[in-house]
Amino acid sequence: MKKILTLMAVAAMAFTACSKEESTGTGDKQVRITPTIANPALTPASMSSGTRATDTDFELNDKVGLTITMTADGSAFVANKEMSFDGTDFKTEGFLWYEDVNATSTLFAYYPYQAGAAAPAEFSVKADQSGANYTASDLIVAVKTGVKPTLSSTQMTFKHKMSRIVISVTNESGFDITDIVIKGAVGTGVLDPATGDFTAKAGAEASDVTANTATADKVYYALLVPQNGVQLKVTVTTADGKKRTQTLGTTDLKSGENRRMDCNVQPADIQVKFSGPIAGWVDGDDLLPDGEGEVETPTIEWGGVKYKIVTLKDGRTWMAENLRYIPQGKTVSSNPADGNGVWYPCNLSKAADQSLVETAGLLYSYPVLLGMTGDMTDTNFDQYEGAQGICPDGWHIPTMAEWLKLAGTGSGNLSDPTSPYFDQTQSGGSIVALNKDGFNIAGYGYINAANATATPAYMATVSAADATAFGMGYFPSSTGYKVTYNTADDPGSGIKNIQYYAGMITYNKSYNRMTIAYQGGYCAAPARCIKDKE
Repeated sequence: MKKILTLMAVAAMAFTACSKEESTGTGDKQVRITPTIANPALTPASMSSGTRATDTDFELNDKVGLTITMTADGSAFVANKEMSFDGTDFKTEGFLWYEDVNATSTLFAYYPYQAGAAAPAEFSVKADQSGANYTASDLIVAVKTGVKPTLSSTQMTFKHKMSRIVISVTNESGFDITDIVIKGAVGTGVLDPATGDFTAKAGAEASDVTANTATADKVYYALLVPQNGVQLKVTVTTADGKKRTQTLGTTDLKSGENRRMDCNVQPADIQVKFSGPIAGWVDGDDLLPDGEGEVETPTIEWGGVKYKIVTLKDGRTWMAENLRYIPQGKTVSSNPADGNGVWYPCNLSKAADQSLVETAGLLYSYPVLLGMTGDMTDTNFDQYEGAQGICPDGWHIPTMAEWLKLAGTGSGNLSDPTSPYFDQTQSGGSIVALNKDGFNIAGYGYINAANATATPAYMATVSAADATAFGMGYFPSSTGYKVTYNTADDPGSGIKNIQYYAGMITYNKSYNRMTIAYQGGYCAAPARCIKDKE
């Protein structure tokens, strides 16, 4: 909207050389500025943010800078005089008009005030316009010529100098928006105090502007320096870490112009366009997207490999790929029975297949996975819950509870009714829903050993729904389940098996789900890492 204010410079003075009409004045000689709104109806009721761009008046202790330039010789009677709002007037104690009531001058006033010997020659928008930084970016200027000291008011019209974008969001991504950034526009302009003109600074570099949140996930504001021939890019970041970018067509950004940008954030894309202007601002031409939108997926680097990461509806950040990390001192083996601890994945024919590493990751034994300092025993197997293991710093091997948050249900009457992915028809966590949110989970082979004395071997099942796909698999957790002995409750008889909780995926004609099950501690499987709670 185009906001119009009235500046009232009240000179209540008793000049020794005044006209007949003014000779009777006996007021103080202070320069006072009384701002009013000439057209308050232009402020939509829905805009309640406490900023100059949306409020109907100045707020207590707001500050403007005033410059008074004499017409006769171009000298400054006062330059960049700070004036504070007391609820009614802008004023500075002891600030008096010049005494020659017949001498004319030009009044230049601007908001927000910047300290200095003169009014700023340049003005920049804030890179991050959240909160008070949005107000600090809203340059408002008024200029009036031929002004004389008088007992009556001097009215001046204030105008917005920036170009404003109101971003109206339709968010279908399933995640909250963390920020909206507009790229490509020069962030600094040159201000002419004689005319009030404000234009982009020649040769200045483009800067990124983070929009102000007016209504979370719905409405955002951005103030940009007016300029010609600019091509903007709009990047929307959601809570899962994804960045969706849309390039707009080349356009001119005009001072005082307001445009609405319609932004549709989809699970895998963003649609952005500029539509008609908001009433009260100068009409601007429509801007349309230019080219396809793109999605930037966040990553973490570990062991020389970049892994995609994703923040799911459980509120936690997960790796969206299986680990391919080779611990120090380890090599990758193709023989499940060699006790190596790290193996290549297998194909549906139950044979080691190096070509699958990129998608399936490597297979890890529990001692290697959890970073055990020695062998797995009946006294230490359950001492590694939440361990970092082979994950990067700040990450760890998921616990049973963290897998259960995704699955919603599991063996032994395990249940988490707060799981955002539990699907009653699937009797578990929907892999379709998980993958829609970017978890990228798929079937794979693993290494199976039924007990402590069994010979480990590659295991792979074919999906009954798709003969080219794996039908089941496991994701280990760091939570130990139980140990069994050759003779019940007799450790002296030797360990029969050690079991851990694991996320089990099932893909067949009936189910495409994840549940919580038990996996033998002498098995090996692909691994995922989860970020530590912050």
